Amino acid sequence: MHDAREMNPVVRRPRGLVWFSLLVSLFGTTGLFLLVIASYYGHLWSPLDAFSHLRVHLIGATLGLGIAALSLMTVQRVRVAVLVLVVAALLTVLYAGLWPILSQSRQAQPAAGPNEREFKLVSFNSWHEHKNPKQIADYLSTEDADVVVLVEFPKEFEKVRGLLSQKFPHQYDCNDTAAYCHIAVLSRYPFAEVEAKSNWKGPPMVRALFGEELGGLTVFGVHFSQPFTPNWQYSQMRALASETFVAKGPFIVAGDFNATKDSFLVNAFQEYSGSLRITSLPTWPTWFFELPQIGIDHMFISNGVRPLSPPKVRPNAGSDHLPIKAHLAVRTVQ
Repeated sequence: MHDAREMNPVVRRPRGLVWFSLLVSLFGTTGLFLLVIASYYGHLWSPLDAFSHLRVHLIGATLGLGIAALSLMTVQRVRVAVLVLVVAALLTVLYAGLWPILSQSRQAQPAAGPNEREFKLVSFNSWHEHKNPKQIADYLSTEDADVVVLVEFPKEFEKVRGLLSQKFPHQYDCNDTAAYCHIAVLSRYPFAEVEAKSNWKGPPMVRALFGEELGGLTVFGVHFSQPFTPNWQYSQMRALASETFVAKGPFIVAGDFNATKDSFLVNAFQEYSGSLRITSLPTWPTWFFELPQIGIDHMFISNGVRPLSPPKVRPNAGSDHLPIKAHLAVRTVQ
């Protein structure tokens, strides 16, 4: 007779690997959960605000690792835990990249009234490492914009302005007037006044004041420092908010804030400047499977300006950011 154990050999599970994976999952889940909590307290300690930019991804990773740990405690299969992590990662990426767009309000707004002028504004970080700047001109030549704010627009891109001079006859960039300021404003409407700032407490900035055609509107084009310098960002935010007080009429602040809608920085700027953020769409990075994950390009509007439709992200024009376009109305009779 054959021994039953020889007929049905016991498959030995790699218990050590299961327990090690379980410990890693539990510690990882705990650590990520603490980072999610910390992301809500940037107002207490500014370095914590950096975690708010990835809050959705941190929550997705926490849930994924937590479910993986649960599967290791029950099924005790490392492959199942890995599958859980892969599915969680895919769902998080899809949610972060698509949900802000799919959930955006489609409610129609009243058309511009008799005392309003409608216009279209594009804000675009054109990327100083752009391999083919002509692609920027090709995109803007087909876009029905009235005013364009370009960030990371170095002097080497000057030919782009030339290619767009007929469509946007009124142009200004700060490359020759302010150090480390790579911002341009292109417009179909004439400027009443324009200035640039870079060596100050605020972010590199171009301020363009328009005349009666746009109701004395002021457009601020800005580019904040990296999120790894939260104290610097906070100082820039306070200085920029104070600068908006100088605007005698309605104003718009547009550009790269290097911060998301969940950050203390963005929400504090909205409060300090008395403006309203109208953007939340993911714009960066475009190289991530053409599915940007976080929204760091924003538009803020003051009283006297209102959106006629929700802002939209526009097609990739070769940058690591997507352009944002807003259809707005500005009050021309104050």
